Amino acid sequence: MKIQSEANFTVFEATSMIVGHSIGTGIIAVPFLATKNNLRDVILMVILAYFINVILHLIIAELSYNNGGVQLVKSFEGELFRGKAKKIFSWIMFTVYGLAIVVGVSGNINGGAMIIWSWLDIPFSLAQLIYYILAGIVVFMGMKAVGIAQKYTVSLLIVIVIAISIGTFMKPMNAIGSSKVHINNLLGLYSMVVFATSANQAVIQSVKGLKGNVKKIRTSIFLGFAISSIFILIVTITVLLGVNNSLDKELAYLQLGENIGHWAAVLAGLFSLFALLTTFWSNTLSLRDVVHEQIGINNKVCWLLATIPSLLFAIFGVNSFIILTRIMSGVVVLVAVMLVFTYNRSRKKAGTSPICGRFGKLVFQVIMIISTIICAVGAMIPLT
Repeated sequence: MKIQSEANFTVFEATSMIVGHSIGTGIIAVPFLATKNNLRDVILMVILAYFINVILHLIIAELSYNNGGVQLVKSFEGELFRGKAKKIFSWIMFTVYGLAIVVGVSGNINGGAMIIWSWLDIPFSLAQLIYYILAGIVVFMGMKAVGIAQKYTVSLLIVIVIAISIGTFMKPMNAIGSSKVHINNLLGLYSMVVFATSANQAVIQSVKGLKGNVKKIRTSIFLGFAISSIFILIVTITVLLGVNNSLDKELAYLQLGENIGHWAAVLAGLFSLFALLTTFWSNTLSLRDVVHEQIGINNKVCWLLATIPSLLFAIFGVNSFIILTRIMSGVVVLVAVMLVFTYNRSRKKAGTSPICGRFGKLVFQVIMIISTIICAVGAMIPLT
């Protein structure tokens, strides 16, 4: 299928979009939740999340592919909604899905602002504004600029993780304890790990940027989530091994850097900041496209309309990074239930399955719904 796009991506850029999206807001929160579970459960949850997310995002990619590379709201409108109320349901979905991303971007802004605030010791609201402006410049330049920025930033993050991992093993390390399993903590961990490695918007951007090349789309999904899963395991394990006292920061990687030394603290701060930036770029680019597809005005104006509410919510709303992240994960996974129903109809109508193949069959659709319900519960229940 021929898909129109404002930019062409290489496979590396498309993969970097997925990695960049999925190692930001969620991955930084995973080490905190890992302390409430044992390492074996963390490893199992990451492996399970990899397979769940690969299948889910193959479904998302094929649904977007069948509808010309559009975002989920327009796919819902084209495949699921019918009759006179079609536009009404489309606007309701636009509002719900848009608000979910707005909340996620707000959490992202607060996470980035924490780092800038710790560096500059300025009012927190000013740090939020600085992060928003610096992060927004790349997206304002367009889709290709985001793809290029993701590619170089992901490469830099790999180098930083290697350096800090070496630093961790050169210091006395903790013995990783075995926390008693509690269902609330385990569900919370699963929800966050699935969320941490999800990249709904980035996959759709890859479908567009790769111009519907099925082989390249599948490669970017399998490879992107593999790299993200490895990132999560390395970051989480090094935090557990290297932080001497209890994790008292929402950005645990910063605390690891401080325990290793000044150079590592600087690198950990840069890692946390760039990891958040990559997610901000992908999320706000998607939010821009959702608004553009709905009202059809200039992309730059759409980006401002889509992101200013996120900034205002971050400044005047909930300030907790973890709270905003968990709210975002709960809302997004609930949207995924509707996604599976929409895909089922789209697959039947298309008569072929060029991206999902056997992984798009009914049994896997049911598994995705079950996983979504589990994630929604895990995102909302209190930790012990």
